[in-house]
Amino acid sequence: MLSTPLHPLLVHFPIALLIIGVIVQIIAVWKKPFFDRLALFLFSTGFLTGILAYVSGDGAEHFLRNQVGHSIESAVHIHETYALVTLFIFGAVVLLKLLHMFGFIKPLLPLVLVLSLAGAVTLSLTGHYGGKMVYHPESITSDSSSADK
Repeated sequence: MLSTPLHPLLVHFPIALLIIGVIVQIIAVWKKPFFDRLALFLFSTGFLTGILAYVSGDGAEHFLRNQVGHSIESAVHIHETYALVTLFIFGAVVLLKLLHMFGFIKPLLPLVLVLSLAGAVTLSLTGHYGGKMVYHPESITSDSSSADK
């Protein structure tokens, strides 16, 4: 077994792919075919690597718990919840784009844009809470200890 978790390495792939996918989806409003297919590719690969990052999060949680202690429980829960919501949002985006590509539904560009922008927000919040646990664990332990009083 590795001494450090894979999660910190893996999370960068979905972050980059999904954020670039949102930008490409916005460009696809004006330049349809190529950018629309590129957005689907970026969303699909970002979603799949996001699943890998999500699954690898348990190893990172155990590693961090050994470093900081059980006081990170609420921060881990928030981070994990935002990650799951992000996966659901981008999963819906991929599904809608695939259904449109194969002709099962009419274009839903406004819905895809809204969902992808919402996914970018939840992705940012996921990263914020993940970074807070890694780079400022003392703020998590002081938050939880002050809440106990």
